[in-house]
Amino acid sequence: MKAILWTKYGSPDVLQLGEVDNPTPKDNEILIKIHASTVTAGDCEMRRLELPLMLSFPMRLYAGFLKPKRIPILGQELAGEVVETGQNVTSYKVGDQVFGTTGFKFGAYAEYICLPEKPADAQGTLTLKPSNSTYEEATAVPTAGFEALHFLRRANIQPGKKVLIIGAGGSIGTLAIQLARYFGAEVTGVDSTGKLEMVQSIGANYVIDYTKGDYTKSGETYDLIIDVVGKRSVPRRLKLLKEDGYYFLAYAGPSHILLGRWMSMTSNKKLKIESSSQKKEDLIFLKELIEAGRLKSIIDRSYSLEQAADAHRYAETGEKKGNVVLAVI
Repeated sequence: MKAILWTKYGSPDVLQLGEVDNPTPKDNEILIKIHASTVTAGDCEMRRLELPLMLSFPMRLYAGFLKPKRIPILGQELAGEVVETGQNVTSYKVGDQVFGTTGFKFGAYAEYICLPEKPADAQGTLTLKPSNSTYEEATAVPTAGFEALHFLRRANIQPGKKVLIIGAGGSIGTLAIQLARYFGAEVTGVDSTGKLEMVQSIGANYVIDYTKGDYTKSGETYDLIIDVVGKRSVPRRLKLLKEDGYYFLAYAGPSHILLGRWMSMTSNKKLKIESSSQKKEDLIFLKELIEAGRLKSIIDRSYSLEQAADAHRYAETGEKKGNVVLAVI
């Protein structure tokens, strides 16, 4: 089968089209013909091996110290069709259309993949694809959807609460806007000029163009801030958080960890650096919202499998609106 091989750590050029053997499902696995995958920030960080300090060295030990050996193929999200099942599988049958994540196995930049019917922790999550979504639309939901849902639930967002989303035009941001509105919150989205019309079209009550001035001086405060940008401006942005409010950082560095500990000792504000648990029930919840017309993924560009390196280059420009998708088959 065709696959995009991760040959070493570095630029998108390390992603090379190659041929590998077709996988064979074990008794507890299903074989999926992949129709679509995505280029997530996590895929790009893994490719470069530019991860937070507490993850970089352990991940290098796991994947391969000098070059990736244990994870030869990237790709965390997929949507596809079941083409074979192991003899102990009861939840899926040949022909089922599924979507989900692969966990630390990665491997979705390929024509086929085997995944366990009932994955353990870190083995990803899978369920039937929304009936009203294409493969490309479905594959862009799980990872960002899990994160956005986790942030909103941890902050106990309810009607009347105010949510600020920094980086609202990205994969997590576009789903967080829609989920926050579903829970009844008032949503303000922050991003660059070219993304604001899209951000407002999917439900943001207000939008802020960060290129037009320092919005941290606005005097507004929020019950929840979802920051998918991070960088050095976090201390300034914390001024926008209400007492007892939650500030979630999707991408954090060592300085943010220290800041979070300091805040826990000196303030009622909560700076959280954590990831979601990828639970099947949450994926089913997201699927049901999609089928009810309450949630949709935003696709900026779609590339062929052979164009995976180009897709990574575009995803790293910071210009993408929503998601970058790989059409595999």
